[in-house]
Amino acid sequence: MSEGVIPGRYAMALYKYVYDKGLSSKLYTIAKEVERAYTATPELRKTLINPVVSAADKISIMNTIVGKNPDKHYQNFVRFVIENKREEYLREIFLKYSQLYRKKNNISLAEVTTAVELDKKTLEKITTLISKHTTGEVETEYKIDPSIIGGFIIKIDSQQLDSSIDRELRNMRLKLVNSSKV
Repeated sequence: MSEGVIPGRYAMALYKYVYDKGLSSKLYTIAKEVERAYTATPELRKTLINPVVSAADKISIMNTIVGKNPDKHYQNFVRFVIENKREEYLREIFLKYSQLYRKKNNISLAEVTTAVELDKKTLEKITTLISKHTTGEVETEYKIDPSIIGGFIIKIDSQQLDSSIDRELRNMRLKLVNSSKV
């Protein structure tokens, strides 16, 4: 079975399960916490797929990363996934769950990347501008990447607006290379 199919099926099952209980929003918040933990701790996945680590320890780790009192539905789901030896897909399952939740609730995910940290007022203006060009709610994530030199990159779902100096320099380089071939 394809690696993309397994997380998708588990995510859909989780969504239907918690939606029926009115907890889809709560699990969405938890799914974001799981992703933060995976991002902050690259060793997490290695630990979860390690056959020496017991299932009980893996469940305990997953429960710990979402706080002191994890939701019982989350706990049951994690236990189910681990007992079925699908722990290698946990991150992807929660990413797919987040995508599914956003789609079902008309939420766009916007990622704004700048070379330097922006003040709060500027970030609010950017969020307002993005909101005007999307339907529904917008969740904005801000990242700092000095390699873009200046300007910004905005990704909204599958669309991207790259107005970085790095991209402009690459375009100029391509033009110079192409013009020298003539």
